[in-house]
Amino acid sequence: MAKRTFVISLTALLLCILIVVFLLGSRTRFFTNYFTKGNASIEEGKYDEAIASFEKAIRWRKTSAPAWLGLARAQYFLRQYDDALDRVNRSIKLDSLVPEAHLYRGMIFSRKMKHPEAITDFNTVLEFDSLSARAYYHRGISLAGLGDFMGSVADYRKAMELDKEGIEAFLKKYEGRSSMDDYREAIDNYNRQLAENARNEAAFASLGYLKLNLGDLEGAIHDFNKALEFNPGNAEAIFNRGAAYAREGNFDAAIADFTTAIEKKHKPGKAYYNRALAYTQQQKISEAMRDIREVLKLEPGNAHAYLTLGVLSSMKKDYQGSLLWYDKAIALDTLLAEAYFNRGVSKGNLQMHPEAIFDYNKAIEYRPGYADAYYTRAVSNISMNRIQDACPDLMKARELGFKDGDELISIYCDEK
Repeated sequence: MAKRTFVISLTALLLCILIVVFLLGSRTRFFTNYFTKGNASIEEGKYDEAIASFEKAIRWRKTSAPAWLGLARAQYFLRQYDDALDRVNRSIKLDSLVPEAHLYRGMIFSRKMKHPEAITDFNTVLEFDSLSARAYYHRGISLAGLGDFMGSVADYRKAMELDKEGIEAFLKKYEGRSSMDDYREAIDNYNRQLAENARNEAAFASLGYLKLNLGDLEGAIHDFNKALEFNPGNAEAIFNRGAAYAREGNFDAAIADFTTAIEKKHKPGKAYYNRALAYTQQQKISEAMRDIREVLKLEPGNAHAYLTLGVLSSMKKDYQGSLLWYDKAIALDTLLAEAYFNRGVSKGNLQMHPEAIFDYNKAIEYRPGYADAYYTRAVSNISMNRIQDACPDLMKARELGFKDGDELISIYCDEK
């Protein structure tokens, strides 16, 4: 009898264990499903659905820092900043070593105009990852909010150097805006500072730089001139004014400013490079080549300098010679789409069309929206009588905004 009781008790114990294992497994499955759905909803821009999914995930696992962070992210995108701050604080309390949580808390603080707290969080992110473009970018906004002109400009520059396309893609996809909106916000901050001190040289220089990035060239030049009015020796303002003049098409004025920057030994590599580009626009090939060689003395590994030498050789119709420079540029930067494209053009001019197509393929691989590369690949295919391959490329180039391919389309392609 005792033996039978023991067997029954053991069976009951095993059944209990199986039930517990099943329940634990179910909890994990339910959590994972809701958590995954929440992340997918954020990717699709369905933030209300994301909130509902993360809240359900949290019911199954209240100690999940990623789930609390996901909830905070969704609420941030809906501009529910107070709720988002509470959720991200819970996430950080559960796991303080997640850089993304500090990034979002900093972004929330920034939106709530609590810039010192925001900067503390962005600094924490940069301690984890010194190359976080978004941390530099958002810290720049907060520094502008505090009136730290030079610090904010330095952070904007660093962010754009690290990942300009990634920042723009994030802002457009998740927040329906661009970095230009944040530049305008920073400009408002500078204008408030200038209302208090109309002779603030640093504010004018920084304001000019931000307007330059917005494409407000006239406004940028005005602000650089104001900065130089208060400090004629401000080499940074002179250099940036040169960039604004160049973009405006006033190449004589740009060359004068870059020459002054070179004389002041301010960013000489960039000053020589930009002066070379201005000379190139004026068809002054010898002067441009001279400056590019100065760049390479200072920066032997500058792939764009070799690319420019290739362009200058091509302008002289020395297509064979240009290949050497494009080869050097690609050896230094294997992802430089412009070098592949230009090398392809030179090969096309040398009637090396299969080799040219190889380069156009590479250019498109590294820059999928490269309209010119689709067009020139079509031209090479037409030259080899491969019309069936050319027409899709001509259509794609037009779709991407290339305006000069309609005649070839009308000759070779059936648009019906």
